[in-house]
Amino acid sequence: MQIDLSFWSITDWSAFALTLAGVWQLSSHKKSGFAINIFASIVWVAIGIHSGLSGLTALNIILILIYLRGYIRK
Repeated sequence: MQIDLSFWSITDWSAFALTLAGVWQLSSHKKSGFAINIFASIVWVAIGIHSGLSGLTALNIILILIYLRGYIRK
């Protein structure tokens, strides 16, 4: 098994870890979960644009808006 250490591969796994950490914080009812997920979604948007994945890009733009709403309301 060969490990891919390209920039986008590392970015992909970083976004995965950030999303997981953000969801963990949200499940603990912490406002920081919204901020972490906003940052993770921005990274996912960059990955989606780079990879030409319009669905991933659109989903994460919508999620950014939802997380912003949650961050402001909490």
